[in-house]
Amino acid sequence: MEREDDVQLIRTILSGDDTAFSILVEKYQKSVHALAWRKIQDFHHAEEIMQDTFLRAYKKLPTLRNPNQFAGWLHVTANRLCIDWLRKQKRQQEQKLVMQSLEDTRPEEIEESSYTHHISEQRMTESTEHYHKLVQKLLEKLPENERAVVTLYYLDEMSTREIGKLLGVSVNTITSRLQRARKRLRTDQEFLDQEFFGHLQLSDNLKENVMRQLEEIRSKFDAFMEKVKSDPASRADILTEACNEIEDALKGEITPELVHLAADEIYPYMGKLGLEKRIPLLRKYMDDTPDDAERFWSHEALVYSLASLERNREAIEEHARLYRWTCQHLPDKYVLEAASTLSVAGCWAAEDRIDDWIQLYNNASERLENPGVSYFSRGEFLQTGIDVLRGNDRFDEALLEIEKLERANNEPDSKHYFQFWLIAKENRLLMYGKQGDWDRFDQIFTEVSAYLEGELKKRDAGQPVNLSNLMWLAHDIGCCLLWSKKYNDAKHFLQAAIDLEDDNHYAHFQLAASIWASEKDKEKTLHHLKVAQDYYVRNPYNQDTYYPNFLEIPEFSDVKDDEEFLKVLGQK
Repeated sequence: MEREDDVQLIRTILSGDDTAFSILVEKYQKSVHALAWRKIQDFHHAEEIMQDTFLRAYKKLPTLRNPNQFAGWLHVTANRLCIDWLRKQKRQQEQKLVMQSLEDTRPEEIEESSYTHHISEQRMTESTEHYHKLVQKLLEKLPENERAVVTLYYLDEMSTREIGKLLGVSVNTITSRLQRARKRLRTDQEFLDQEFFGHLQLSDNLKENVMRQLEEIRSKFDAFMEKVKSDPASRADILTEACNEIEDALKGEITPELVHLAADEIYPYMGKLGLEKRIPLLRKYMDDTPDDAERFWSHEALVYSLASLERNREAIEEHARLYRWTCQHLPDKYVLEAASTLSVAGCWAAEDRIDDWIQLYNNASERLENPGVSYFSRGEFLQTGIDVLRGNDRFDEALLEIEKLERANNEPDSKHYFQFWLIAKENRLLMYGKQGDWDRFDQIFTEVSAYLEGELKKRDAGQPVNLSNLMWLAHDIGCCLLWSKKYNDAKHFLQAAIDLEDDNHYAHFQLAASIWASEKDKEKTLHHLKVAQDYYVRNPYNQDTYYPNFLEIPEFSDVKDDEEFLKVLGQK
């Protein structure tokens, strides 16, 4: 009814009766002011922005194509004015600092500086258009199994135990993938250089500015989680207001911008309630959009949402439907992506239909050698297949996929070569250990041990080595050795991982388990457990402690009620 009232008021205004506009002002002024105040943190200037918002809305009202969208349109206008105000404040502060030094600056230097500033602003404007693409790529570059875990953990607020249940893997595996993803997003400078700085020709100073702004973008989520941790009510208030605004806007014409705003930026932060709201929106948009890429995005997001809510049968039905449609309408790389969505594989397994998933996977794999499939897409697809097959004890089939991955991973100069090489080695260790095939296990272990020792010797001799790759080798192989109960070898590898990066909290946890299983040294074990646990204390955006891992891991089965262990893990 309120929406119809807005439409009638707008028609009245456009017919020449300005008094009707005052009704709209009275109706929306509080929410517009609240938005501006929250954005700029200045009550009085927020009032000015509110006034400017309504003035601009009045002038632009004839351009509003769909009066049903007035509320959303109004708040978007206010948001843009807030951004303009913040930029203006920043420029004024910069100009103030510049003016303080002008008296000591020669005129020709001032002229050169002005020109440089103009060029910098022009380049920065170009770069902002690239920002949102970069943020998306920061997630897209993660392997699918890590991307799924990051999204489930941070956006859907699922615990590591819940994610493990959904994906059919252990809590330890989920924790390891989370750590790897965080590390990859934080340190992949090569990716940033290629994807962002390679896009524009930037001066060194501008690079520093862009890098700083990029770091701000990547830290927004952490800052949000920290704020929510200290003030949980703020999350509910912010999300409620944002949800109400977006749902008002969605009552009118559904545009791609509105759908992405709701599905990617509002609903995911609302946990399971947000996923429930997301599903009907994605269904409608998927069936209405004429753009194939948008349809794929919305359908894949629908499958993921259903899987996250453990609506297994619906997720399976939509997954099969997505795959059939993608085969008919999109290039092969999309077909591989549609087939190997890791989160939904758990739904097939939960419904005792893993054979059907494998059939779909094998059908898609026929496209692996097609020219349009990239090196990374091929490796990521095979990695997902290995994960699912091994997780469901289909060892012979998993070994065939490992062999395919090893053959496909034939470009040593590729930036992804080491990643896929290590995936093949660690999966062989895990399967040989589970099968009790210790001869082949020892053969792989000897190979990776020689590689690690050789690279460490190069490092000690001052020769260049990739320390990040070396840390992940030591970390991942150490975990495989622990899970295969090779505790002494595990301690050596995990300690090497810690020596390469002491902040590797999961390696500390796994090392604690290895020490306790092999030595029963309580002091050393508690030390490494405390280092791991303290990571969560220092990083309040994490939802878990190491307690769920402690309960699950068999090496600690004899101390699950020990007061000293529980105290270190924050339980007493």
